Amino acid sequence: MKKLFDYFYDEIDFKEIFKHPSRWFGYSFLLFFIVIFALGIVFLNNLDNFYKNTAPYDEPDSAKLFKDVELRLGKKVEGVKLEEIKNPNQEMIARGQELYRTTCQTCHGESGKGDGIAGKGLNPPPRNFTKSDGWKNGRTITAVYKTLQEGIPGSGMTAYDFLSPRDRIALYHTIRKFASDFPPLTDKDIAELDAAFRVTQSYELPANIPIGKAMEKLIAENNPKVLRAQAIAFALAKSEFSRYVSDPKAFASFLLNVQNQGGILDLMISNIPRNGLSPKFIAATENEKKEFTNKVLSLSMN
Repeated sequence: MKKLFDYFYDEIDFKEIFKHPSRWFGYSFLLFFIVIFALGIVFLNNLDNFYKNTAPYDEPDSAKLFKDVELRLGKKVEGVKLEEIKNPNQEMIARGQELYRTTCQTCHGESGKGDGIAGKGLNPPPRNFTKSDGWKNGRTITAVYKTLQEGIPGSGMTAYDFLSPRDRIALYHTIRKFASDFPPLTDKDIAELDAAFRVTQSYELPANIPIGKAMEKLIAENNPKVLRAQAIAFALAKSEFSRYVSDPKAFASFLLNVQNQGGILDLMISNIPRNGLSPKFIAATENEKKEFTNKVLSLSMN
């Protein structure tokens, strides 16, 4: 390496370069090469970082997705009569057309050809009701009812489980009118539908409260208890008995949930260490245990 520097020193008169700066242009190629070479080394050393995705891929976990329920009053849902399923009245026909227009038309199109404006970006595309092929569950009334109730996984067809049995059957009668070769509805088909989904049986629909609202009410109801537990935990941590408590919050919660305070000493000892008490409490003297018990009882009653 020393010989190399000596060679360059002999070949280049550095004193003349400083006296005549214009001579630097003759050696600019050498400086350019050194800079490019240095940048190349930096690039190779950081190659992994250059190709690393700074925005990590975050696929939503369906198990963690929150889907709230609508507020709903409890009511009795009447079963659908067999004759009404086979020969729908005008009210059911009108209901089916209304449901199709408000819930299905944007994807499946006005004529049921799968050409709705909201369905253009779906893959697979929405079902074309005018064609007989490609129906995943089939075209029988049981198959259509199953699709409406459960949806089709892997497609844009979601479950319409919020609809009543009457509404789903009404939708079936609307859908079957889009094709002239739709399978005829037989008594056997209706019997299979009733056996699978019990559409003729009445049932009680329980009331629903939105999960978010229910959580708010639970928090509001338990907030005083939580604040009280925090106060007890703080008092225990600052008291002379803190050596007997390994987890003040857990022990405070345990105290607030004790139903029978008469045998609280035995209960405390039998639940060590789950209740937040330290095993040191077992080795305490009877007088210390009594003083500690009186202390915690006074805290829980304040």
